[in-house]
Amino acid sequence: MHFMIVFAVAFLASLLSSMSGAGAAMLTTPVWLSLGFPLPVAIASNQMNGAAWTLIAARNYLRGRALDWPLIRLMVCFGLGGAYVGTLVMRNVDEQILKRAIGFIIIALVAAVGLNPTLGRTEAEPRLSRRTTGALAFPLGVYESFFGSGNGLFTSFLLSKARGFPLLTALGYYYVIAFFWNCFAVAVYAGAGFADRRLMIPSTAGSMLGAYLGSRVGRRTGYRLVRTLFLALGGVLGLKLALGW
Repeated sequence: MHFMIVFAVAFLASLLSSMSGAGAAMLTTPVWLSLGFPLPVAIASNQMNGAAWTLIAARNYLRGRALDWPLIRLMVCFGLGGAYVGTLVMRNVDEQILKRAIGFIIIALVAAVGLNPTLGRTEAEPRLSRRTTGALAFPLGVYESFFGSGNGLFTSFLLSKARGFPLLTALGYYYVIAFFWNCFAVAVYAGAGFADRRLMIPSTAGSMLGAYLGSRVGRRTGYRLVRTLFLALGGVLGLKLALGW
């Protein structure tokens, strides 16, 4: 029964996240804690799940496209630098206040996307250079190091505005980048002894299946469904953080 609960929750979380970028952790973390797993173990499992399913989703969204590897390398490196700094900053910052502030930022982001219905519908000319876009991944890495849910929203918005990527392509790029960020986090948490097979094995299996199905549905259905989920789940996540639910 325990195995099936974990599998089902991970499946649903990655199914929705792979179609929106809102982040599976906002659903899985409360459930893992309610099952009695410590927070570091829950986070370690979420990062392991992400490392497993992000490449699956990326493949489905980016199949047939030539990737901008110089941009990906820049964003991965700046993001990892941000993740390292984030682990240092978080020791001296009130996490609840920071989460509320991020919640309001996500709400503003969702509003900006909602008021701009053409954003990410088709490919556009880049507005920022690769180097500048890569550097903007630094704060995303800071955020990734302590919470991470909604980073797909931030990264997709950045890539659509800065590099002119369609929303589905931007999501695919985020999942490629997130794979490297998640692998780094898994190494850190596993090295600290927070890996628990009872949670990692069923949750990773469920998340891989959910992401495979979700990303295929997202690619086939197209921009309208992904944008709707982007707005809906992003709004829920923003309110959850801002109001401290």
